[in-house]
Amino acid sequence: MKKSLRSHVIFYLNGERHEVTGSATAMMLADYLRYEKSLTGTKIVCAEGDCGACSVLRRFPNADKKYQAINSCIATVAQMDGSSLITVDALKKQDQLSPVQEAMMKCHGSQCGFCTPGFVVALTDLVEKKIYHEKSKKITAQEAKNATTGNLCRCTGYKPIIEAAESINLKSCESVEERYYSSAQEKELKKAFTQSLLVETENFCFYAPTTLAEASKFLLKNPEAKIIAAGTDLGVMHNKWKKRYSSLLSLHLISDLYALKVTKAKVTVGARVTLSELRYGLKNEIPEFAKYLDIFASPQIKNIATLIGNIANASPIGDTPAFLLAMDAEVEISSGSKKRMVPLDRFYKGYRSIDLKKGEIITSIQFPIPKDSQSLSLYKSSQRKDLDISIVNLGMSLMTDKKTSKIAHIRIAIGGVAATPLRLRKTEEVLEGKVITAGLIKEAALVLQKEITPISDLRSGSEYRRVVAENFFLKYFRDRGLVKASEFTSSYFTEVAP
Repeated sequence: MKKSLRSHVIFYLNGERHEVTGSATAMMLADYLRYEKSLTGTKIVCAEGDCGACSVLRRFPNADKKYQAINSCIATVAQMDGSSLITVDALKKQDQLSPVQEAMMKCHGSQCGFCTPGFVVALTDLVEKKIYHEKSKKITAQEAKNATTGNLCRCTGYKPIIEAAESINLKSCESVEERYYSSAQEKELKKAFTQSLLVETENFCFYAPTTLAEASKFLLKNPEAKIIAAGTDLGVMHNKWKKRYSSLLSLHLISDLYALKVTKAKVTVGARVTLSELRYGLKNEIPEFAKYLDIFASPQIKNIATLIGNIANASPIGDTPAFLLAMDAEVEISSGSKKRMVPLDRFYKGYRSIDLKKGEIITSIQFPIPKDSQSLSLYKSSQRKDLDISIVNLGMSLMTDKKTSKIAHIRIAIGGVAATPLRLRKTEEVLEGKVITAGLIKEAALVLQKEITPISDLRSGSEYRRVVAENFFLKYFRDRGLVKASEFTSSYFTEVAP
């Protein structure tokens, strides 16, 4: 008997059940909220996920961290299938403002008002986390800054917004979860995960299967289809480049892909694990990576973006590949019941080109947890500290033999200096098996310069990238007291530059 398909997207909006079909499913969520549902509290300003004015709260029934803020300007309505959504319009109770809204008003946290709804939603996300985990504690200024990293304001100078957050009395806050997420709603949303979804119009096809076999079969028949996780890049291309994607394959109904498995030796990250979940799950096991993720994009992006999406995007300046290459990560690729493992350093074939064959899907990525004797550091240079993509990033892992003081194991990986993220094998070869000296590090730095081929673009010049790449490499050794800063000048300027 042929399995039936749903032809409508199911989600809850401010506590009410919605079914959407046809061309409306291809709309960006922010447009749908404003123009179809007249929920004009959600603002559209940048339309590329940078300013946070469009923020809404979203919850999946299988999520562990309750409602989270996401950008609605770069996500389609179809992607909200199986979700519960709350907009800023629903935060007040009858005619009474929510404690977050009240605090913003009393502390003069709003002037022109375009950004205000997004700040309110972002701070409500923070309040949800606080009252869920630690109800008795106040919001600190740093917590407020972290929570609103993805929100831009051109009027207030941020100070009154942070003061508003600090003034919120958590004991007076009622959880959005308790107000809007019922057991009946959860039951209905979980039911949606049991039936595949297919929405087809004249110009748009959105398919969300419940099994990998169905997904692979669809890809074989529709090789032009784009596999979508968060779609944060695709959303920007849709809005800014006017690039329309007619066929999308979503993996959001495949429950197995939400698994994050952490053992004493290894981490396995499913294709639907978000960066926020990953950061929270690894903060004790790999604190260096968790800290690095703190300056990766905004909370709104991390709450929906996935590690697998960042890998599959194959950008040479993606933030996570340098870490993963330094950890000898392997990519699990599936096609129906067949699976194969590919080392990440062989996965990238060229600029935006990956080792993914027809009908194949990345289902997980696996990497070892650093040993106690293993020293890991991650570095990133960008035009802004937060909410910006890398100019250059570098991941470096090293172990020395305690008896001989020789380097027993080393991995150096870098992004932003070639068409793909690189593992610097020749530089590793210079160092491995040798005792660290200033002369050895200088020799390795020269080899590093020969392995990289940075270009000049709107973010940076090639010369700057070369200097930063070498400085990150030297910083690793300086930070550990293995070499002195006074022993070096940049090899690029002294021996490499023409």
